[in-house]
Amino acid sequence: MTSLADRVYLMASGQIAPPAAEGPMEIRWNWFADLYDNPRWGLCTIPGFTASAAHTVAELCRATSIDPTADADVIADRVTALKARWQAIDRLAAIKGGRAQSEAADYAWAAVAASAVDAYDYLAGIEFSGTETVSSAFWAQLVTQPANVAVVRINAATNAWASSRRQGATGVAA
Repeated sequence: MTSLADRVYLMASGQIAPPAAEGPMEIRWNWFADLYDNPRWGLCTIPGFTASAAHTVAELCRATSIDPTADADVIADRVTALKARWQAIDRLAAIKGGRAQSEAADYAWAAVAASAVDAYDYLAGIEFSGTETVSSAFWAQLVTQPANVAVVRINAATNAWASSRRQGATGVAA
């Protein structure tokens, strides 16, 4: 049986797929948002990573999914605005991550920076996996929580992803 830390390492190293590595963009970006602001398992629970920062990044994640059927000019304007917002968050992550008061907060800010890279890729039409975002968020839980609490939180996040995939596939709550 593989330990939770080993599973997160395998995710981070690309040996196993992390949650939200693929799937419909709206579902993926909503789950990434929950990775920040879910009150049970999100990064908002990490000491040194403020709830307001978590909620700000979560709101931006939720805004990032773009309707491909929208008018091309509307999409272009939206992409430009989203890129500017992600650049601001990315700069904040660089500053805050460099000044983090704990290893867990540093991992949380690393997740933010990784989300920005994922967003840049997505907005440029490039595939992204979210691997760095997920593994950084999970490492934040591992280094700040007792092992049994980290297991519960990471399993809850993973289960939420599985549930959102089932819901998205059927259009009905799982």
